[in-house]
Amino acid sequence: MQLTERQRQILRHVVEEYLRSGRAVGSKALLERVSLGVSPATVRNDMSVLEALDFLTQPHTSAGRVPTEHGLRYYVQYLMEEGELTPEEQLMIRHQFRQVEQQVPSWLKLAASVLADTSGNVGLVTPPRARVERLRHFELISLRPRVVLLVLVTQSGAIHQSLLDLAEPLEQERLSALSRVLNPELRWLDRQAIERRASGAEPLVALVLRRIAEALRFIEQQQRSELYAEGLEYVVRQPEFAQAQLAQVLLEVLRGGMLLTWLLPRLDPSEGVRVLIGSDLALRELRPFSLVLSSYRSGADVTGWLGVLGPQRMAYARAIAAVRFLSSVVSELMSELSGEPEWEGVR
Repeated sequence: MQLTERQRQILRHVVEEYLRSGRAVGSKALLERVSLGVSPATVRNDMSVLEALDFLTQPHTSAGRVPTEHGLRYYVQYLMEEGELTPEEQLMIRHQFRQVEQQVPSWLKLAASVLADTSGNVGLVTPPRARVERLRHFELISLRPRVVLLVLVTQSGAIHQSLLDLAEPLEQERLSALSRVLNPELRWLDRQAIERRASGAEPLVALVLRRIAEALRFIEQQQRSELYAEGLEYVVRQPEFAQAQLAQVLLEVLRGGMLLTWLLPRLDPSEGVRVLIGSDLALRELRPFSLVLSSYRSGADVTGWLGVLGPQRMAYARAIAAVRFLSSVVSELMSELSGEPEWEGVR
């Protein structure tokens, strides 16, 4: 059934008042705030229709109405007026990023904090993640005659260090020469390609290649569960979290990696800002929450995610504006740091 224009207005105002106050909205209270040119009885009839269509529900017999999940989704998709962060806010956020050191972890932690401060909910950011992690550069540093530090950087900006135990002592000069020879050959190769090159290579080269491949595997596994989360204090102060049990559920969701391991592989990075409400998140533990999120880009083959997690009674327009702007800012910063690698011809 298609809603009438008046029913759409009533639904919009009920949702917006509920998001603002957290209270059920009755016909009389609605007409005190909005002039619809009809009687309270007419508004009650329209509210009954909206309730029958699962847009609204009545928590108690004598109470007003609150939006259902279906009503919130309809509001976000069809009724909400989208906006942007003010120019002053955008300028301040960009200035904050220019003040921190140019390292990926610093940017991601700041992005999560800005999302939390801007939305009043939990800000979430994942590290940039490649479908297949590739080597950008590595160095071999002599620590002791037979102990070498391997330092490598991937195309997603991840840095990894590990120790190599050599069969015989090697000076730094030879290690540096080996790095100069191998780096151009290995640049932008993935773990499997590097493992293939280790087969049949001389012992020292094979050792270095196998350890680089192991490091790439470790980074890929680590990135599946790593998450920057800021602003938990904002959420637990909200009325929905008066029950300690719900706050504990949120902590378990953030700490256990549930959000990443189940949800993110099912999302398409090209879809822009997504709003997932309650059962959209599928997992029972996440039903009380809503999530507004978007991907960001880092180079040609690397994607990360950022978003806002909070109760279903969320200021969606504000959260969407924050997520959209931070996605743009972080993508710009990552591109400046990493450049745009050319993958054509890489095997």
